[in-house]
Amino acid sequence: MAINEGRYKASETASSKHPGDWGRAMARAMAHLVEQAADDDTGRGHEELYGEDLHLLIREIEDGVEITLSWTPGED
Repeated sequence: MAINEGRYKASETASSKHPGDWGRAMARAMAHLVEQAADDDTGRGHEELYGEDLHLLIREIEDGVEITLSWTPGED
């Protein structure tokens, strides 16, 4: 979900509490960020992630973790 114009946020869950098992959830969340940017008609694609800072939040849930990535393009 785009949280504000030009800001994006996506969450996915992993069914394990071990960091080595979180890759797929992180990849899905990142793909959702790129989809949101593309849907905003800004012309942004995955190339826009190069050199950008992403915010990562890992929240423990009963059966694993919730991975949340947020991105504000161009923010230092």
